[in-house]
Amino acid sequence: MPYDLMTYFDQRFSKATKKPVIKEPGPFITISRETGCNATAIAQELIKTLKQYGKTWQYVNKEILEESARELNLKESKIEHIFDSRARTHLDEILDALSSRYYKNDKMVRKTISEVLRHFAREGNIIIVGRASVSTTRDIDNGLHIRLVAPYEWRVNSLKKRKAFENTDVEAFIKEHDEKKKRLIEQFCGKKFHEVYFDLTINRETFNTRQIIAMIVEAMKLKNLL
Repeated sequence: MPYDLMTYFDQRFSKATKKPVIKEPGPFITISRETGCNATAIAQELIKTLKQYGKTWQYVNKEILEESARELNLKESKIEHIFDSRARTHLDEILDALSSRYYKNDKMVRKTISEVLRHFAREGNIIIVGRASVSTTRDIDNGLHIRLVAPYEWRVNSLKKRKAFENTDVEAFIKEHDEKKKRLIEQFCGKKFHEVYFDLTINRETFNTRQIIAMIVEAMKLKNLL
């Protein structure tokens, strides 16, 4: 199930009133994916499997946007351009600064998003789907970083099978969002995408969901995350 934000805030507040206990970060998982590889479905199935090991995990995706906006005291619409990797022009920055006393520049927004991502990772037992999480959490111990890929035609057919895309030009959608995902990672890590390395890259065309879950669980065991 998705991360329960109310539970998160309750836990965060209660911890703030107590003497902090130093603990090892994680375990956590980040899942990056090419468009059409449906990382959320993998995260949901992985959570079900991990329950068999007596572990309760949750996943986050859009919750990163929600919490980052809350930390900045802004509406989500004011920062969602970051996740679309759309840089604002200097004119946009000036107009926003003049029109709102809550204005925050893109550098500050990215810093807050990074802090939120790192907080989730350190808390542990969390799967972070997308959001350039590999860039922000790569240096944190007890993490496993996964990349889901598949041939272009496979991804086109995968999206065409989903009801939500029945009236969408999926070819154009894939090309646009693949570029957005790459630019987002590059913006957060300051490297070209081909310089970013994952622990495990899996081809969704050649492995089914059950097999992918089995590989992830085995990788978790090898890294002592289970």
